[in-house]
Amino acid sequence: MKRRAPRRRPAASWLGLVGAVLLAGLAVLFGQHAAAERGWTSRDSWLLAALDRLDDPAPQTWVLAAGIVAALLGLWFLIAACVPARRSHLPVEGRCDLWVSPRALEALAADAAERAPGVLHGHGEVRRRRLRVEALLAPGTESGVAGVLDAVGERLTGLADLEVSVQAKEGSR
Repeated sequence: MKRRAPRRRPAASWLGLVGAVLLAGLAVLFGQHAAAERGWTSRDSWLLAALDRLDDPAPQTWVLAAGIVAALLGLWFLIAACVPARRSHLPVEGRCDLWVSPRALEALAADAAERAPGVLHGHGEVRRRRLRVEALLAPGTESGVAGVLDAVGERLTGLADLEVSVQAKEGSR
């Protein structure tokens, strides 16, 4: 059975809101035009006034610039709609359907690093399939990077298949 990964919201999800606002604006514009044409209001149609301003035989540079911007924006919207949403959790090793968040792995790695002998402070950061652990070591610590790497590796065994790298810096006295 194939597992589906938990996903974030797609990149194009906010485009629905933008599209809804634009359609609402068009509805107001066409509604005002219909009211003006039927004589329900004493004001002139906004749509006809805008079209009259655009009816100029001389070419305008702003129209070309607006067309280029609209084409690029449309291309960006099209790409955003086709890009799949990123995975929000990492699969746990094994046959179970269990997922763990990158933030939880960072917290576990930081806690494991801080519990290693001679470590004053630990911090973990997950980027794609890599876990980077930063550790501040007490002066004169013998185990160093190897001790932190062992502690983090032992804590994360079976949770996620990540490449673990450790950066250790010795604290000042």
